[in-house]
Amino acid sequence: MAIYKGSIDMKNRVSNAGGVTFDQIFKAIGDPHRLQILMLLLENEMSAGEILKALDIVQSTLSHHMKSLVDAGVVVASRHGKWTYYSLNTDTVKETISYLDQFTEGTKVRAQFSENDAEDTGVKAAAVESRKAVKPAKEKTAKDEPSVSEERDEKKKSKKGKKGKKNKK
Repeated sequence: MAIYKGSIDMKNRVSNAGGVTFDQIFKAIGDPHRLQILMLLLENEMSAGEILKALDIVQSTLSHHMKSLVDAGVVVASRHGKWTYYSLNTDTVKETISYLDQFTEGTKVRAQFSENDAEDTGVKAAAVESRKAVKPAKEKTAKDEPSVSEERDEKKKSKKGKKGKKNKK
């Protein structure tokens, strides 16, 4: 079987996001409230007040979520006077999608190689023949297995025998 020889960055780095790792990005976007925030920011840039109105959370919770998203590089914060506006960092999102595409490409390549290998060696035909040759296992019937009451009787008998031996000593 052929092995996929693509490269996966084991250091988990995002090149343009200032050293933020993909696991930090996934952790940041893994919260349902943060995903809601990202959905809001897909439309346009928003202030914290506008985001608060759209979501049913308090200001301190929003600040915590925004800090996580900004630290992960998924959201960009920009100050305009006394207001902070947030927007989606599309470069980081695109790089994250590209990172995930490595996994799907590897799967496609492996699937392609296994189909080619199976066709070349006749493995598929042999597998079908071997399935036909295997006999189904004998099904157990009620006669083959002792009933629950019979099992209880056996346990009681073994316990009585042990008690009698202890008393005789």
